[in-house]
Amino acid sequence: MKLTASYGVSFKDGYSAVKQTIDIYRSAVEYLFIPIADNWDEIKVIKGAKSRQRYVERLVHSCKGRDAQYDFDERFYKLPSYFRRAAITDAIGCYSSYKTNHDNWEQTHEGKEPKLGVDYHALPCFYRDNMFVQTGVYTAKIKVYRNNDWVWQDIRLKKTDVDYLFKRTRDRYVTVNAPVIEKHYGHYELRFTLTENVEFADKPIEDRKVCAVDLGVNTDAVCSVLDVRGTVLARKFITCGREKDSVRNALHAVSRFQHGHGSHDSGKLWAVAKNRNLNLGHLIAHRIVDFAVANDCDVIVFEHLDTAGKKHGSRKQRLHHWKHQAIQKTAESLAHRYGIRISRVCAWNTSRLAYDGSGRISRGEEVSKETPYDVCKFNNGKIYNCDLNASYNIGARYFLRALIKEKPQVMAEVPDLGSGTQRVLADLWRAGAAVFA
Repeated sequence: MKLTASYGVSFKDGYSAVKQTIDIYRSAVEYLFIPIADNWDEIKVIKGAKSRQRYVERLVHSCKGRDAQYDFDERFYKLPSYFRRAAITDAIGCYSSYKTNHDNWEQTHEGKEPKLGVDYHALPCFYRDNMFVQTGVYTAKIKVYRNNDWVWQDIRLKKTDVDYLFKRTRDRYVTVNAPVIEKHYGHYELRFTLTENVEFADKPIEDRKVCAVDLGVNTDAVCSVLDVRGTVLARKFITCGREKDSVRNALHAVSRFQHGHGSHDSGKLWAVAKNRNLNLGHLIAHRIVDFAVANDCDVIVFEHLDTAGKKHGSRKQRLHHWKHQAIQKTAESLAHRYGIRISRVCAWNTSRLAYDGSGRISRGEEVSKETPYDVCKFNNGKIYNCDLNASYNIGARYFLRALIKEKPQVMAEVPDLGSGTQRVLADLWRAGAAVFA
């Protein structure tokens, strides 16, 4: 499997020239909407992005034996060919999206009529060897527009960013492709594309180990390592208390400010709270993957969570800021780098059914007024952690699904497995004993 990631490298020197180059590039993209709109009937039937690009380039660029139909070369004199072709590709993509949205609007007339974005915030790509050349470990040069001419500009690359990039390249066999200018946190940087090939282990089901993860609001994550026989090999409770306190403090600062001044000037405080919450999600994902790697797991199993819609109750703000999707997305990208697969199972009843097969559990105040919400009681009287119970059931559902797919005879040998939303760890014990006896 080919994985693609990117990393930004800050730089110094030539900042004004870079801004001027970006302005010219965006003006070129805006100008190209005219020839594309005039010839869209011919362009839209052409298959392939490169073929469309060549067609538009013949319209706007003159060469020996061919005169352009538009004055693009006069408006953007000596514009590098790589910038010209990149601008054509950007303009075709933008106009194609606009036409699709406008055609859909003409059929339904729902909402506002789509408009072609004339202020299109495109950013150029500085292709390696032609627009970007690294002259030293921490120095490079890029082609920019300065003093009414296209010249090479020397820049200094940030040392910590370059060191990290070299570490990724050396340790993970990563190839570095063309950098792209991107504005990040108010500053422009070179964003390099990193690609690497990763092979996933294709082990038989009897040799697999999975890390089953239950994401919670109180406890950040509970992880359990299981095998196909239902043996729990390891478990871990992940709670980032310091980071959660930081998020709560940021939300409290927003509340205090809005109480005294209203909500119209609280944008910066909300940004701080959002960034801290996102950092919390990334930290949880890193700890999940580190635990899976330490236990040689082949798959990380999550619940398929759907929290869309309006939240109600006393915990609605905590549910609204619950970054379960960001955690799963970050964990997926990290796990793939180590050759670990990601899987998801239905979340229904994973916390409500006891892992030992004793039926529905009671949790929190259903047990007693003093019982915390993360503690549950089984029908046989056992007191257990509810999130840990859920993680067992999550791992069991993954293995049961895989067993039924790879070894269909398990349904005949264990006929009372039930539906996917009712299966627990006890069902995996019985299935594993029947198949691998």
